[in-house]
This record gives sequence, C-alpha cells and structure tokens, in this order.
Amino acid sequence: MTETLNPVRLDADAGTCRRIEGGWEIRFERRLRHSPERVWKALTTADGLACWLAEADIEAKPGGRMELNFRQPDHEFMPDTPEKRRQSNEVLVVQPFTRFEHTFGGNPESVVSWRLEPDGDGTHLTLLHRVPESWADARRNVLGGWHHHMEGLDDAVRGVRHPWSWDRWFALRDAYAAGLEGAA
Repeated sequence: MTETLNPVRLDADAGTCRRIEGGWEIRFERRLRHSPERVWKALTTADGLACWLAEADIEAKPGGRMELNFRQPDHEFMPDTPEKRRQSNEVLVVQPFTRFEHTFGGNPESVVSWRLEPDGDGTHLTLLHRVPESWADARRNVLGGWHHHMEGLDDAVRGVRHPWSWDRWFALRDAYAAGLEGAA
C-alpha cells in the first residue's frame, strides 16, 4: 500500500457521485482552453487517448470497437498483465464535437458519456459515467481514476503525454473514499 504524507483536498475539480436507478452516476466538469474540435480529437482518436487515458484501437462510430490498453507503470495494484490492463468496449454515440458515448471497463452496464459545449474560446466538458450496482466497492477507484486521467486532458489536446502517478491516484482514491463514507 502507498502512504501519502500530504492528503489530497478535493476542490472545484472534484467529481461527484450520486445514486441513480441501477447504480451511480459519476460526474466531472472541466473548462478547457481549446476548441471542441481539438478536445474531440483527444477523446476519440488513438493518438489523443494515448496521451491521457490508454493506448487505444478505436472505431469512432456507433457499434465500433474501443479497445483500451492501460500503460501505467507496473504496480501490485494493477500488474502489467492483459487481464488487468486491457478492456474491450463499444462505441455507442458519436455526435462530432458535442457528444461521445462508450462502454467502459468491458462492462455493457458501465457507460461513459462525454458532452462538449463551446465556451468562449474554449470548451466546457462534462463526463458522466453510469457506474453499475456491481461496482459499488470500486466507486472510489473510478472517481480517483477519472480525476487523475482528466488532469492530463489539457496536455493531451496539445499532443503531450500526461504521466500517471500511482501516489497521486492513491491520494485521490483515499480522498474520494472519505467523501463516500461521509455521504453514506
């Protein structure tokens, strides 16, 4: 287990988790200083996804494949083995520059929706992730993971890889866990 000396305090960028029928909805919102067209490329292309989320083989059309291979450094929490690192997902909705939806975690009940809206000279981005009931114990992991991954979106839009830090993820996960316990 990783110990963090300075616990993370969640701020305005924190995600939220609310109960919905069949599970939970996780929500993150960000304002990016890039056009919706540029943000779209970071969300829907192999080159863009590799900068902030995972190596990807993606067919950005409804019914298309979205194969993800997570390349974070090897760690006992997530060893570098195919059963831990790879997931097969399906693209569900493609509305260029405004809405992109796909399954996540190789689970058809886990659906991620990206919503993009022009915001002055940038983009207001909303991530909605429908987390199934069966993932109840993983909500803190999912919140911490999306939070850390989304910290790399600005870099990704510029074509720069954002590094993954297990220490950062553990700190975020623990901060979200405390919030979830307080809300229970």
